[in-house]
Amino acid sequence: MGAAFAALLALVACDKVTGPPLPGDAQQFSPPVVYSKWWQMTRECSGLSGSLESVSWFKTDQVQHDARSGEVIIGYFTTDGNKIVMSSGYILDGGAVRHEMLHALLRQPGHPRAQFLGSCAGTVDCQGPCISDGGAYPAPPETPMLLSADGLIMSVQVDPQNPGGGQNGDYFTITVFARNPTTNWASIIPLFPDVDTTRTFSFVITGANGGMGGGGILMDPSQRIFAPGETKRMVFDFNVGDAPFGNQLNPGSYIARGAFSTFWSTDLPFVVTR
Repeated sequence: MGAAFAALLALVACDKVTGPPLPGDAQQFSPPVVYSKWWQMTRECSGLSGSLESVSWFKTDQVQHDARSGEVIIGYFTTDGNKIVMSSGYILDGGAVRHEMLHALLRQPGHPRAQFLGSCAGTVDCQGPCISDGGAYPAPPETPMLLSADGLIMSVQVDPQNPGGGQNGDYFTITVFARNPTTNWASIIPLFPDVDTTRTFSFVITGANGGMGGGGILMDPSQRIFAPGETKRMVFDFNVGDAPFGNQLNPGSYIARGAFSTFWSTDLPFVVTR
């Protein structure tokens, strides 16, 4: 995510039940190869079924606004023609595209908390108005115990395992997992008291051909409170290339590590191929 993640904090994506006129410069486009993978990811986290082929995709350079809030939006779904309209600069932004895919699978208005901040949290982007629209976080059935971050079980996964070579259009994901191994509700606190308490998931990649890091900040109580045995995740999107600020990695050997708060996973080696 990196800079793209920060930029998204000021923007939202949404749904429109009725069919507004398409932007004047709207151009229909064929889903890139990676959309099949992103659609699969969204189906799996949501538990919903639907066909990617049934969705019509459009892009626009015009600034779009939510009809209800007036907020600037980077994409929207409408049931009229089963269309998704994306701002041109975000058609390959995984979290934003998967957000609209979830709308297309739900086929209902709003941002149900159980999906956007529950089952698909970390797989689809949900910030600002999306969080507000989901309603208040329901209090856990018991007071969460305080669990220091080193009490979490951390892991990281690269998908495909060795990306590149044309797989998924040379796009890949690194997903960081954090599991509460206890039978209690738990609220995560940093291992060290002087660490920023708003820090949630993050990643670091190192390699001979470069590296990068990034992460997210706490925006909703659900992000730091774990149900008994719950596993949370955060998906970070990358592609093969030489623009590190675009979350691109040159071919080569790398080490990935993922964290939640102050606790890190073990190293995971992977190779990016041409």
